[in-house]
Amino acid sequence: MRDFSPKNDLTTRRKKMEIQNIPWEAISAKLNNVAESDDLKQIQAWLDLSAENHDILSEIVNTWAITKSSPEFYQPDMTYNWSKLMQKINIRSEKKNRLMVFLRVAAAAAVLILVFLAGITFSDRFRIQQPTITYSKIIAPKGNKTQIILPDSSRVWLNSGAELWYPSDYSAHNREVWMKGECFFQVQKDPVHPLLVHGTKIQVKVFGTTFNIREDDSKDLSDVTLLAGKVEVLNLKNQKISDLNPGQQLVYQKGVSQILAPENMDAMTSWVNNILIFNNQPFEEVIRYLDGWYGVDIQLERSLYYRHNYTFKVKTESLREVLELITIITPINYKIEGDQIKIKYKPKMQ
Repeated sequence: MRDFSPKNDLTTRRKKMEIQNIPWEAISAKLNNVAESDDLKQIQAWLDLSAENHDILSEIVNTWAITKSSPEFYQPDMTYNWSKLMQKINIRSEKKNRLMVFLRVAAAAAVLILVFLAGITFSDRFRIQQPTITYSKIIAPKGNKTQIILPDSSRVWLNSGAELWYPSDYSAHNREVWMKGECFFQVQKDPVHPLLVHGTKIQVKVFGTTFNIREDDSKDLSDVTLLAGKVEVLNLKNQKISDLNPGQQLVYQKGVSQILAPENMDAMTSWVNNILIFNNQPFEEVIRYLDGWYGVDIQLERSLYYRHNYTFKVKTESLREVLELITIITPINYKIEGDQIKIKYKPKMQ
């Protein structure tokens, strides 16, 4: 004769519970107030699998709450608890037969977990708390450049004075960074999980790409230069500005954008290789680059603005050597006082 006792029924239902892959150890840690972030993530992932899992967890919690005042080493009467829980479940409508199966399974789990966790007390409201998100911040000191490898193996170079933030939950499936200044990115390709780069004026959605992004607060200007791959440029309201193809540069200034095709792309990203290339660039722009390159403060007399363009390359030359080179091309005087440099127009001798 088959044994239909609660003990035998409990064994059968326990086997059914094992099929549900209930994260016992993680739930145990939570009930014991020693859960770590991995435990919480495991519980949340299990809950996300189905609505029934929420019911199972609810039954476990509610049943366990009954014994929260029990003394240590208390051993519950499984037969009694089982009959009480079954009585509560069996009064439900026949329309919820499928849900009843899960609730019965949950009841069995609740009884078993009482033995496993007897004597533990916890809050009546079982709530999964997400780990606190923190941010790592990288700064390239003025006059220096910095390189970082992100958790998904993407690489970022920070030019002088640039800053980059990324969250503690950054991963191959959650790629998001914030930046300021000038950064060069080599992003791991993933069309499903693009990297989103937040600038102070624009955003760039990256699908697997090599590109440079620069923001110049003094001109309220941002530009994105694409070397390879594909990017989508957005404004701060998440509205699309434009897509970019390799060899194109988007310039965004005061809410207006334009697409350019620079002749010398290498000149715009040469700083990554510790080379500074100027290609017919105005004096004031040259000075702005030299400012960051050498970590100094150069003050250019206004009369020299928009009067001279320069084409030359800087590798290992000192600032004084560069200024001497400029004096050959342009009539200027300069004065160096610590990290302060003043450049003035030199009138021609009468």
